[in-house]
Amino acid sequence: MHRVHSETRTVLFLLTGLLLISGPALAQEDEQELEVEMFFASEETVISAARHEQEIGMSPSAVTVITREDIQAFGAVNLPDLFRLVPGMDVLTTTPEYTAVTARMNWTNEGNHLLALIDGREVTIELAGFPYWQAQPVSLEDVERIEIIRGPGSALYGANALSGVINITTRRISKKPSAWAGILTGEPGMLSLGTRASTSLDNWGFGFNARLDMLGSFNDPRLSAGHVWKVRAVAEYRLSEHDRFRFEGGLSEGNGTVTAATGNLNGNLSLMNLRAAYESENLRGQIYWNMTPVDTEFEAPLDFQGVRLAQFRPINALGHTLDGDIQWTLPQFFEPLLLIAGGGVRYSTVESEHFLDASTFADLTSPRYHEVGLDYSEFRAGAFLHGELSPADWVTATFGLRLDYNTITDEFISPRLAAVFRPMPGQYFRAGVARSFRKPSFVETHLHVKVDFPDGSPITGAGQDRFQEFMTRIIGNNDLENEELISFEIGYLGQFLDARLSVALDLYYNLYRHEVEMYSDMVPDPQGLPDLDRSSFMYTNQDRDMLILGGELAVRFRPIREVSLLASWAHREVFNRQDMKLIDTSPKNLITLGGRYLSEWGLVASLYAFCRSEFWDRAVQNPGGLMEPLLSDHLDNAILFIGRLGWKFKPLDSLELEVGTRIYLPVSPFSAPYFRYREFGGGMTTYGKYYGGHALRRIFVGYIQGTL
Repeated sequence: MHRVHSETRTVLFLLTGLLLISGPALAQEDEQELEVEMFFASEETVISAARHEQEIGMSPSAVTVITREDIQAFGAVNLPDLFRLVPGMDVLTTTPEYTAVTARMNWTNEGNHLLALIDGREVTIELAGFPYWQAQPVSLEDVERIEIIRGPGSALYGANALSGVINITTRRISKKPSAWAGILTGEPGMLSLGTRASTSLDNWGFGFNARLDMLGSFNDPRLSAGHVWKVRAVAEYRLSEHDRFRFEGGLSEGNGTVTAATGNLNGNLSLMNLRAAYESENLRGQIYWNMTPVDTEFEAPLDFQGVRLAQFRPINALGHTLDGDIQWTLPQFFEPLLLIAGGGVRYSTVESEHFLDASTFADLTSPRYHEVGLDYSEFRAGAFLHGELSPADWVTATFGLRLDYNTITDEFISPRLAAVFRPMPGQYFRAGVARSFRKPSFVETHLHVKVDFPDGSPITGAGQDRFQEFMTRIIGNNDLENEELISFEIGYLGQFLDARLSVALDLYYNLYRHEVEMYSDMVPDPQGLPDLDRSSFMYTNQDRDMLILGGELAVRFRPIREVSLLASWAHREVFNRQDMKLIDTSPKNLITLGGRYLSEWGLVASLYAFCRSEFWDRAVQNPGGLMEPLLSDHLDNAILFIGRLGWKFKPLDSLELEVGTRIYLPVSPFSAPYFRYREFGGGMTTYGKYYGGHALRRIFVGYIQGTL
């Protein structure tokens, strides 16, 4: 880490100021003419839950919609914080550069329970198994709406939609030339610059956005935690109102610390993607390519009983993914029946000269015996059929089935059955059952890193070769099975006062099997060193099954057009199915209270309190390294306040400026320090070294943005 140079900040601030006051560089999509008529429609319809537009009440799954107005008024400084508005959503910020998100599951910082999509493109990093939210080539200003499915989604989306789907839709290209630019700066050492623009020429539309985020450290605000920069370009050709081609490319890079079960990773991760898509009323298809260069290193020593045995080499790896999928709404030969069919294929590779191939490195008969390097490839394919039968306008039965195959784990069948009843207008009752799965990632199945031996290491001579062979049993495990979730749920949605008041209650019962978790089995030899033939530290499928029972209650009230109020409570109990003992590693209660005000005459304001109950994190990385036992950490009750206060005004008829502040305030009301807390276990050693998750600290920033 390095100190943030004030001179750099000053130059960037002046450059952005010039951008903001230049008329051609400032504009906004022409939204106001559509704002009134589109608002209520955007809240009352969803697409993701059944892959077609439908009333939110008739959705076969519990769905939360985050609208453009929510985004405009909310005080978030990054994309994942928006998900805190979803009842029951676990959002875990472990470092300024990394946030994990999960829902309806046991608490985890792995961030791999939910499938993440941006405009239908899967953004889960195949190499890592989770979406790197902060480095995605879209920002808050680029998002039109977000639909979050809570509950299994594999029947429609396949692998990794274990407990839900996050589908982000970016803002459409405006018909008139438009642009936006803004700057945000403040504590702790944060500076963000962003711009976006779009225009249309006949049937063509073009868009561009870019952003630079310089991040301050939670541990020491005088230090920089890293940076993220991103650019994205879009071109669209409209054949008609319902037919269009879309082409886009994105490039981003994140630099900083990512927290994982294997230890903190510090370095660079880049994302590059190209996508081509076609969409019509009944047919959708896309093909896209991702490239992920990684240049990082483990902040995890290989110590055993206080002795430094070895250390990881820096990691340089390159991942590629080629993906394509298609969806077809079949002609309705029977009017009450709707059928949608589709499928896709995905091919991924990982190359590195620093990884060990566990299948050949320790095999005396292999021509690549003791050769370093890995060239890994994986293929997967899936096909689904989704059906809806509506014999009357007050009832819809949903059924679906998907078959997925991959070259790493067994094939998987994901069924879903659901029924929705509407006995009277605005009153919806839902019941459903579904099965879903998560395919283990490359890190969990094949990551084995070559090590070096420092001066003074007791591992010498031929023992170093044996230790390298031992590293093929560290981290990756190619015998893993798919994680599996079977879920039963019932739900109610009531809309009152012309849909200005909504009450949603969802109850679920989840059976979670074959959980993939890091397991340490270090056996000492007579010399006090690890027995290299019997020891391992790797991901394994746990023998236990979990029962997860929970409920989510959410009340939203819109007394007037400008005001939206939210109150939600989510309760969850996690049990070991074998002995029905309560597992205390997940918070039982998540409570949200708050509201926003977004006026036409200028005032923008919001304040939300996100409350989380206490729990134990029993998988905290040991500062002694991977070969030492995992630690436990008690995380107390905590509250996170997120707020925004801004003012819009027009110095010119065509120019609109907004200035304001955003506040992000963590509070630990029952334990000191009272204005800092961790969302993931960690701490500081007696030698002043931080390990595990960082303690959140106050973020107070000011911003100015302009639109035309």
